[in-house]
Amino acid sequence: MTRHQRGWLLPPAAVALLAGVFVGRNTDQAVYPFCAVIIAFLAVFLLRGRLRFIACITVCLLLGVFAGSSAFHPALPDEGEYTVSGVISDEVTTGSFGQYRLYLSDVSLNGYPYTGKAYWTFYADNEPPAGLLPGKAVLFRASLYHPAGAVNPDGLNFRENLLQRGVTVGLYGNDELFIRDADYFSFSGTIASVRHRIAESLQNALGNETGAYASALLLGMRSLIPSEDRQAFANIGVAHILSVSGFHVGILIGALAVLFRLLRLRQGFRILLYTVILLFYTVLCGLSQPVIRASLLLLLTVEGRLLNRPRSGIHMLCAVLILMTLLSPVQVTSASFQFTFCAMFGLIWFSLLARRVSAPVRHRIPKALINSLILTFGVQLGLLFPELMFFQRLPLLVFLVNLPATLVFSVLISFFWLVFLLLPVPGLAPLLSGLLSFLTGSLLTAVRTLGSLPGLTLWIRSPNMLTALGVMLVFLSCCLYLRLHRVLRPALFAAGAVLLVFSLLPAPHTSTEYIQFSAGNADAAVLRDSDKTFVIDTGENDSTLSSYLRTHRLIPDAVILTHLHADHAGGLRAMLDDGIPVPLLYLPEGAELQQVHPDFLLLLDELRKSGTKILSLSRGDVVPLPSGTLTVLWPEKGKTRPGQEANNYSLVSRLVLKGTSMLMTGDLPEKYEHYCTASADLLKAAHHGSRSSTSESFLSTVSPAAVLLSCRSTERVQAFRERSGDIPVYATAECGAVTVCFEEGGFTIIPYLSN
Repeated sequence: MTRHQRGWLLPPAAVALLAGVFVGRNTDQAVYPFCAVIIAFLAVFLLRGRLRFIACITVCLLLGVFAGSSAFHPALPDEGEYTVSGVISDEVTTGSFGQYRLYLSDVSLNGYPYTGKAYWTFYADNEPPAGLLPGKAVLFRASLYHPAGAVNPDGLNFRENLLQRGVTVGLYGNDELFIRDADYFSFSGTIASVRHRIAESLQNALGNETGAYASALLLGMRSLIPSEDRQAFANIGVAHILSVSGFHVGILIGALAVLFRLLRLRQGFRILLYTVILLFYTVLCGLSQPVIRASLLLLLTVEGRLLNRPRSGIHMLCAVLILMTLLSPVQVTSASFQFTFCAMFGLIWFSLLARRVSAPVRHRIPKALINSLILTFGVQLGLLFPELMFFQRLPLLVFLVNLPATLVFSVLISFFWLVFLLLPVPGLAPLLSGLLSFLTGSLLTAVRTLGSLPGLTLWIRSPNMLTALGVMLVFLSCCLYLRLHRVLRPALFAAGAVLLVFSLLPAPHTSTEYIQFSAGNADAAVLRDSDKTFVIDTGENDSTLSSYLRTHRLIPDAVILTHLHADHAGGLRAMLDDGIPVPLLYLPEGAELQQVHPDFLLLLDELRKSGTKILSLSRGDVVPLPSGTLTVLWPEKGKTRPGQEANNYSLVSRLVLKGTSMLMTGDLPEKYEHYCTASADLLKAAHHGSRSSTSESFLSTVSPAAVLLSCRSTERVQAFRERSGDIPVYATAECGAVTVCFEEGGFTIIPYLSN
């Protein structure tokens, strides 16, 4: 292998490793790629020249397959009920309607140690458990489940999302909960406890709001920031400021560089101090992957400058990418991983252009401004595709706001570091409270004002291969590493821009389809009939539904809630947080008078104030649709009593589309089924297949050709099939999301997952 080949080995090796991880992600057979890695590795020593170069790339590809297969498919314990012990390893977060979410480390199941971490959720409608704090040990009974992968179109891959945090299993419930101080050392628990105490100290010194932002911007504790503020930052395109990564690590390194220069420290000692401080910082941030990546990249850059050994930016980026991929292969599918390396790639790619354009400028301030603008454009162009892919949004103010926001928040973060250093000295940190509260409050006022303006964010559909090609052409047009004809550059830029716009334009929808999302033991569905969109239940307190609506740029013409329980109406909050308007909301007669969580009543008041029209439906009401009608069968006016179980008065309706009928039953109990029995071609089973609903006699009377069942447990599916007999059952626990396509006089059922 020639010197030139060795010099350019890193970029294709990095690409091959990433490709291998994506291949391994889809296979759980790790032994075959492991054997192939050994064979290819031997070939590296036996071959020469180009063949050795190819063998090295092959080793990286197969190593990626092996690493991806092992990381994405860990061994898991059986699902079921367990006595669980563990240590709380992060901040306790709360959702709407009394939901609690926690991460546990040092987990034991039925007394046996478990190597992975656990994601624990439960509901506490009354008082929250006392003493539930980071670092505390807990003991309780819960149901263990295997987090699902991508089970919905354009939905979150929940399993991979947890794997990226080192979490392999989910826990639900808090029976017999006991909280105590840990009687053994837990690394994760100790770090979480220290971060929690630092956050409390910052809030005591600076006030709750300013202290919360100091904790978020220094330690990555984003959960302390209100969701509406996070949305405002996203609307103007500066959400990255709230996530501790390269920007924040760069400020720390810049401050250290100034300090070390003033102290006139030796180069070797500087490098040692940089390494020790960044190591301490990554531990303090809970070994956050973005902080590790940024620290490694910046440490290599600083080390090269101090030792006068400048390195190729592309090669250094590829080296860090290879190292981080091998360290944690599951990170390659995460937004933060892709944002980090795409942003750095854009920065490096445009650095030569920035130097070339600013070279004739002699004055320092204009020169720095030109460099900053060009590099900011490069970073934003690098982030464009992953931003569109993960969030389907294009903040229109990003190029105007990003640079001044970066400068102002750099000053704010520097002051926060000063307060952090003064915390051990009693009485000194609060001296800066007034100044920082004023500065933080002013910045937040500006962000909230800008973020609330209409039309700042352009919602687009998911990007595709044309979008990627458009971005590549724009990058090529701005590349000075290649010698291109003067006319070719603007032509490439124009072609790339046209492809970008064309690929993101919304496509017209003319068909009729009903999508039952896989949402665990919850219900969420979307009916798309020609150009109309109706939401029928919104799922639990997550973004399963809202992510689909956002991805496809859909604003529902109406939302229909069968009743006000969290597993059917909880996703309404996520819709509002994602900026999806609800112009019309249908509720069953008397829904607000039943036993429902107070948060739902507050949410309905919030909707009314925002202009949402809320109407009640009862037996006999008809909602017209482009291809048919939705007729309400239950509840009936005069037969509802206040203060009852909300399931009793679930909305039951008969949907008729293009000659096909579908009976939707909410969570209706068996004792109320006789009020709304009607024949139908399709049946949406009630109450997630519970034995207390959808009785055999009801099934016999309805006589459907197929049944849709929304539930989490395959055991419940089997129990339901015992009473459904020969009727085909399409369960989300097995099929993922289920799509029903309506044609004239018939229908087709398409499961998202193949069995």
